Amino acid sequence: MYFFHVVEQRDGSWSCRRGREDFDFRAQLDDAIEQTEGVASEHPPSEVFVHRLDGQVQSIATFD
Repeated sequence: MYFFHVVEQRDGSWSCRRGREDFDFRAQLDDAIEQTEGVASEHPPSEVFVHRLDGQVQSIATFD
C-alpha cells in the first residue's frame, strides 16, 4: 500500500507527498487534494491523508 499526504505548511500552502517525498506544492487545499488523489489513483492500492498544522489527520480517499 502506498500512502499519500497533503500537508499544511506554515505559510498556508499545501505540500503533496508520497511517503516522505514532496512531489508538488499548491496554494489551495482543494487543488492539493485533487493533484494528490490523481497521482494516488495511478498507484493502487493507496490511501490519501490530509495533515493540518493543528495535528488533525483525516483519511480522504482510498484506491484499491
